[in-house]
Amino acid sequence: MLHSFYYPIARVEFPEYLGRQHYMHEFDPMHPTMPRGFEDYIPMACKLADAMGVIDPIFITIDEKIVQSGQSQRRPGPHVDGCFIPTKPEAKAKAEAESLTVKLDDNFTGYWGHQPYGSGWNHYCNAVPMKRMPVIVASSVAGCRVWEGSFDAEPQNDGDLSHIWDDLGKGVVLPANTAYLLSPDCVHESMVFNEPTQRQFIRLALPVNTPI
Repeated sequence: MLHSFYYPIARVEFPEYLGRQHYMHEFDPMHPTMPRGFEDYIPMACKLADAMGVIDPIFITIDEKIVQSGQSQRRPGPHVDGCFIPTKPEAKAKAEAESLTVKLDDNFTGYWGHQPYGSGWNHYCNAVPMKRMPVIVASSVAGCRVWEGSFDAEPQNDGDLSHIWDDLGKGVVLPANTAYLLSPDCVHESMVFNEPTQRQFIRLALPVNTPI
């Protein structure tokens, strides 16, 4: 059974758009730092961590891009997120050596999906030892749809829930410039845009034991 819910955390103001992307930066709210060129996101990250009373490290993804017509900025289709496990350096080397079909770059810290080597977003979280993580999301342009309710469904191994699309209803589109807490079971999707759209997005993956 999935217990999907969400609620607003705080209004946010995004810094200047510069077309930046960084995946899963480990952010310590007690000693806040961001990678070079992303320092202007520190006040927002600290504000949201403080609003949730989080003092343990969290993982921050920042995505600034012009989303082309017919595309979504993040993952389309109803799904749940998983649990992020930081990648060890030797796992990255192994992935590169075996030419896994994942994006490997200077910001590489893990995989999206259920991959080998014990790293990345593990979506098969219906059984121990993994639990899904609550996340905070916000964007400069509305484009995230969420669903609230209890759903008698099991996500696919990659978190996909398109098989219950007909049971979900219309959902709610989250407004821009407001950060929302999504429950670990929150069913959500990134919406497809009908025209090129400049959009900034931030996600904070919180510890699995965060009180929500």
